[in-house]
Amino acid sequence: MVTATNSLELRLDRLLEEDEARGLDATLITSDESIAYLTGFRPIQLERFFGIVVSAERSAVIVPALDRGQIEEAPRRLIPISYGAESDGIPELVETLAGARTVGVEEDHLIYARARALAQQGFELVPAGSVVMGLRIAKDAGEIERIRSACELVEEGLRRAFEWLAPGAVEHALNARVEAWLREQGATVAHPLILFGENAANPHADPARRELRLGDVVCADLSVCLDGYWGDLTRCATVGAPSEWASAAWQVVLEAQRAAIAAAQPGVPGRDVDAAQRQIVEAASGLGACLHGAGHAIGLSIHEPPFLVPRWKEPLAEGTVLTIEPGIYKGGLGGIRLEDDVVVSDGGPEILSTLPLELVELGR
Repeated sequence: MVTATNSLELRLDRLLEEDEARGLDATLITSDESIAYLTGFRPIQLERFFGIVVSAERSAVIVPALDRGQIEEAPRRLIPISYGAESDGIPELVETLAGARTVGVEEDHLIYARARALAQQGFELVPAGSVVMGLRIAKDAGEIERIRSACELVEEGLRRAFEWLAPGAVEHALNARVEAWLREQGATVAHPLILFGENAANPHADPARRELRLGDVVCADLSVCLDGYWGDLTRCATVGAPSEWASAAWQVVLEAQRAAIAAAQPGVPGRDVDAAQRQIVEAASGLGACLHGAGHAIGLSIHEPPFLVPRWKEPLAEGTVLTIEPGIYKGGLGGIRLEDDVVVSDGGPEILSTLPLELVELGR
């Protein structure tokens, strides 16, 4: 039986193997999600340094003293090192790295001041973000179940959101109500983005004081972090009977999502999944614009590689969990998007959500 502790130990073993294969003396892990992946502890970094040093000689987790008690469940091979308010953590990090020369770092995360301080101590820093991310991409069975649980919470959140929607509902107030409910259910982070009418033509618009009106399209995108892992789903509705545009746009997006999900197979480049939806959405340009790719991977981060965009040439790995979320957007009118979380599997794509794909008609 693989326990949580054993799983963390196996991840460290794999990281050490990658270090050796790449000729690294050590790897420095500093991003919240990668620290959580290797220890089970997700830090709150603020101005304080957190990091994990992994090497064949000495591995350690370095934290501020106030967080020492939260790393007790980390793998035993990670020596716990803490520092007080008199330090910024860098002297402790330098001491831990003693004897190493070539150090792999998460280049998209390690801040310049800390990188410069390490370079001044004689360490050669090389980009290695792909090392730990390469391990994180393929999810194990336990991770997939956590994502499934997050999706279940999102599904119930979407059901409630549509129950609470009626003409006169205020966009920002409805989003606040949904976020509060999701947090009450245990979500550590909740990002509802429920947009009305023309606001939905901008996928990342801020919820405003706009009231819901008869004839509006509603694009409801909900994401939560539950037990460390994210779920992210989108469904759409209309207030009253759908307009000719809403019906036509929804059918196009539904067809595009089906095509993209079918394309999400092991070994297929991410850009091919995007192409499967893009050719359908762009063929219906009279209905609106294709503003984004087919989706992205999800896990400890809400957005992580691989990304389903035209530039992504790398093949998909079995066990990757993707959001598949094509959309079509018409300025001044609205937006339609459908999103599910999908596991890339040799047996065919597995959809982790069970919420029906339908254009909900509010008020019926």
